[in-house]
Amino acid sequence: MKLSYKRAERLSLLALGVHFLFFLLLLWISKQTGSSAGRVEAWHFLGGVIIWLVLFMQFRQRRFAQEEQFEGEQFERLKAEGKDTSVFEGKSVEESMHLAVRRLAWLEKYLIPIFAILYAIYLLVIGYWQFHLVRKGEVLPLAADKTLQVCAAYLAGLAVLSFLFSRYAVGMSRQSAWRPLRAGGSYLLSNVLGCGVLAGMIIGIQLFGPAQNGGRWDMWVAYALSGLMMFIGIETVLNLVLDLYRPRIKGQYRRASFESRLLGLLSDPEGIFKTAAHALDYQFGFKVSETWFFKLLQRAVVPLILVMAAILYLMTCLAIVPAGSKAVLERFGRPLNIDAPLEPGLHLKLPWPMDTMRVFPTEQLQSINIGFEHSAEAEQKPVIWTAKHWEKEYPLLVALNSEEGTRVAVSDTRALPGVTGRSETEEQAKIFDMLVVALVVQYHIQDIRDYGYGTDRCYQYPVELLKAMCFQETMRYAANSDLQSLMGPGWQETTRILQERFQRRVDEYGLGVRIEFVGLESVHPPWEEGVGEAFEKVVGALQTKQAKVLTAHGQASDKLAKAHGDSGVRLAQAQAYKVRREKVTEAISKRFEQQAEAYEKGKDVYLWREYLSVLDEYIPELRKYVVDSDDVDSWVYLFDLKEQLQPDLLSGLDIGPTEEQQR
Repeated sequence: MKLSYKRAERLSLLALGVHFLFFLLLLWISKQTGSSAGRVEAWHFLGGVIIWLVLFMQFRQRRFAQEEQFEGEQFERLKAEGKDTSVFEGKSVEESMHLAVRRLAWLEKYLIPIFAILYAIYLLVIGYWQFHLVRKGEVLPLAADKTLQVCAAYLAGLAVLSFLFSRYAVGMSRQSAWRPLRAGGSYLLSNVLGCGVLAGMIIGIQLFGPAQNGGRWDMWVAYALSGLMMFIGIETVLNLVLDLYRPRIKGQYRRASFESRLLGLLSDPEGIFKTAAHALDYQFGFKVSETWFFKLLQRAVVPLILVMAAILYLMTCLAIVPAGSKAVLERFGRPLNIDAPLEPGLHLKLPWPMDTMRVFPTEQLQSINIGFEHSAEAEQKPVIWTAKHWEKEYPLLVALNSEEGTRVAVSDTRALPGVTGRSETEEQAKIFDMLVVALVVQYHIQDIRDYGYGTDRCYQYPVELLKAMCFQETMRYAANSDLQSLMGPGWQETTRILQERFQRRVDEYGLGVRIEFVGLESVHPPWEEGVGEAFEKVVGALQTKQAKVLTAHGQASDKLAKAHGDSGVRLAQAQAYKVRREKVTEAISKRFEQQAEAYEKGKDVYLWREYLSVLDEYIPELRKYVVDSDDVDSWVYLFDLKEQLQPDLLSGLDIGPTEEQQR
């Protein structure tokens, strides 16, 4: 037993050096990767130097006390045997023989609590300082992939070595003489957790996200490690306060204040079983902990957990490709079967992380939302402008054909795709308003190589790229479109144009998808308190104005058409009158010429004929009598206008008028 404390002393000194060396190595790793979490873990490692320094001093002093006790026992044995001990006699000599024991008692009573206070102050101050640095600093991207891979290997090695060292120290602490080693082993286990989380973060960045997006992951890990340091510091302060009121029993082991109880449960899980066994014994009234089942469970729980973990890990060798999908097998990130992807069903592969499966739903119709986001749990309700119906929505600038809205000067230095009629230096002042244009885009994956890996360029997030392209084209179309056409009958033309533009952009980027359908979900003003009602009033006023303008245009068109018709009628009548006058005049002149010629030939005969024809034409139904007399030199017209109901006897005779008729 005389060398037992020396062994613990050497272990403490070695652990002190290991902590300081790992502190420097983690500072180098954090500098190479630009990781704030690595810097926090380096200072976390340095905190263990205080614990192992105290343990080194304690075990060294215990060794001195043990050697002193051994020398005292030899002195008593020689004295009992009656041998000469005059060299060791004297009061001063006897007091000097107990000096190491007194120093050990002073160290454990005063020096260890002082170091515990310094340890707690270090954890609280450094933890808060690192937390403040992370919060005030910018989220920067991490280093390149190769550097991250090397640093992840270093971190994994540190975690493994620290775990072995921690388990060795905790195993030694099960001996009563080495019991204080549990404090150092438990703290070293927290460093194992920190290094493991850092290595897992870097591996996760390599597998699931690019290094330039890993800065946010690193920030959250740094927050967690800073919080862990402050939590251990607070626990140490509470232990110091509680130790002041804890009764001191002679011969009973007294835990140091810097020994974390929580980390002790993690470093020595068997203590949990012992606590549970005592609780069961107390509840059931007999020694449940001494039954064969509990002892078997206590002995086999660790192997059982390891076997279950191994089975779960080996299950990663099985991969299931769902129906309607195809999968590409990737080995360390390199695709193996792009040209012949795996069909739906069960397949075997190497365990994770060597082989991973990337599934592509090639036969399923995929759908993305443009301009809005809604949660899967949200109920499908009618879109009402005055009520919030989506989780997020992204308003766009839409042109107006009214004097209302926001006047924006649009200066184009380049022609926008799909927009015609603009020069490169043209400045246009348009009237814009904010409007939410919600679209649902459905597409099929046509080519897995182009979609997942690309020929000339590879897109790690093709769905996000497709969303960005569709939203960009929608924004351009809305800025050069009209609000009335979007919210009115122009929605069919809108969806057709947008589908063509989406497909053109997809083909331009070689994304390997085919746009099947573009549906206009809704076009409405942004949801804010009172905006919907105000927009409805504005739209109502615009519609009323447009209705009145259209009514006026209708009335004007009606009057213009009527006036045009009347002018046509008048013009046609004048034209007919002109033609009639020309023809009649021409006929009269020709008839006069013929009459003159007839008069030249017939003289009085012609005149009598014309005269009688006039009488016959204008008074055809009256009887006319012609009386030839040489005694008169003028024409005498006698008219009998009395109605003759019955013909007289002379009506059918060709005789001249009676004397009464002549009168």
